[in-house]
Amino acid sequence: MTPVLSPRLIDGGRPNLNALGISYIVLAVVYTLVISGELYLLYLRRSAFCVHIRNVKVVVSSVLMLQVYLILVLLVYPENGAFPCSTEYWIMSIFLPSGMALFQACNARVLKAYESQRRLRTNYLELARKKKVMMTPRGLYEGWLDLDAAAKVYVGTVVALIITFIPTLLMFFGSRRFHASYGFFGPAVGARECRQGVEWIPSIIIQLLWTAVVGPWILWKIRNVHDVHGWAWQTRLAIIAGLPGTPLWIAFTYAKASSMISVNKHFATAGWFIPSLVVCQQVLIVIPLWGAFKSRPRRSSFVSITTTETLTSHSLSLSGKSPTVSSGSRELKPKASMCALEFAIQHNIEPLIAWAASREFTAENAIFLREVRNFKKKWSGLTTVTTSQRKQMFTEASLIFFTLVNPFTAETPINIEYKIFRCLQNTFATVEYDPYRPTSRSGSPDSVSARENVVCPWEDASDRPASLKSEVSVATTKSLNIVPSEFSEDVFDRAFDSIKYLVFTNTWPRYVEAELLGDVSC
Repeated sequence: MTPVLSPRLIDGGRPNLNALGISYIVLAVVYTLVISGELYLLYLRRSAFCVHIRNVKVVVSSVLMLQVYLILVLLVYPENGAFPCSTEYWIMSIFLPSGMALFQACNARVLKAYESQRRLRTNYLELARKKKVMMTPRGLYEGWLDLDAAAKVYVGTVVALIITFIPTLLMFFGSRRFHASYGFFGPAVGARECRQGVEWIPSIIIQLLWTAVVGPWILWKIRNVHDVHGWAWQTRLAIIAGLPGTPLWIAFTYAKASSMISVNKHFATAGWFIPSLVVCQQVLIVIPLWGAFKSRPRRSSFVSITTTETLTSHSLSLSGKSPTVSSGSRELKPKASMCALEFAIQHNIEPLIAWAASREFTAENAIFLREVRNFKKKWSGLTTVTTSQRKQMFTEASLIFFTLVNPFTAETPINIEYKIFRCLQNTFATVEYDPYRPTSRSGSPDSVSARENVVCPWEDASDRPASLKSEVSVATTKSLNIVPSEFSEDVFDRAFDSIKYLVFTNTWPRYVEAELLGDVSC
């Protein structure tokens, strides 16, 4: 007599190693290999700006945390009885919330970059100013308000996990659903009934917090962001994809319909998070990878085009022809050359700053070029420099260094070679930088700058003249007492040339293309 084969179920019995169970295992292995390969490629391209700006460490942490949850859920069916309800409870309470929190932190970074660039464009010294947090309710509240979007998500993550971890512990050790031998409430039940009790409420709340509150908040805040890296669209797609997971999990966990119950016999209810998690992982990896691969040939092509144009422009001008260079179906006019960039830096750099701040998030480079330009214009024309003027020059140079160059003090530092930075660091080694608001009753920075060799961003130079005659008094601004002998108005020249080339090979081609397309309004 032929034996009757009954289909295997998620019933807490022996492992399900039938065709469906093996399919789940193969899917988990294959997708893990795919994710590993993608993360490896992302790590190799970590120096690309579109990858670097996303913070590779946070992206990798989020993807791996979600991957752990995804693998465990895929193995629920083949493992069957080897996957107890208590294990799923802790996965739902720790791995998934932590992964979603890191995922939202990745998304919040686009908002941080947008807000930072907007403040940087208005006044680059504003980003450098800080207030000391007072350990009082009002002080902590003000400190919370001063945090950027990403920092708020980080702090919110820690607070939410702490708040929910305490009731999670109480629910686990107090309920007999997870262990029949001890507990003080709830009945001892089977594997399916275990996943339907009130003990899961803390995990449900934390999922709703990240998907239905934090996600839409970030979507609303970035509604006006249209960057060239696809970061804003990546964030929108990822957040929208994450919204259905929690409602579907709740619906199938507490389902009464026979059709839904039959689905649960072969597909774990926690598996309804898998589609959204896959989308979240892929947009975090694929979009920056695509941008990194696409940017390399484009940059070299642009350099080749502009180099050819620079070399031929003189001969064309002698023949009376207007120099233009074709790029695809469009023509890059002479403004695509290095000479055009240098002209823009000297005469009209504000449109480039505005575009870089709102579309590329690299305004700090163009702002550094502008500030060094102003610094050189102000001081290089002096035939004689008095001691007080030299101190004033060093003070202003110190502010540029600490607020735009030094990665330890600048919120959005420029990217220069280490040798150049090290030279500048040695030049300003005698200077103490104090970014905190003075606490004197008058609110004046005098109490700070009165200390020897201290500079702070509260000494705003916005009201200083663009040029300075040799006899103009500078007594209204505190100056440093010690100026290195090797210091001069040319202190930033090497950094200026480095950043100018960086802008020329990255920001400038995109800006020129946007201008040709009529897409430079900010």
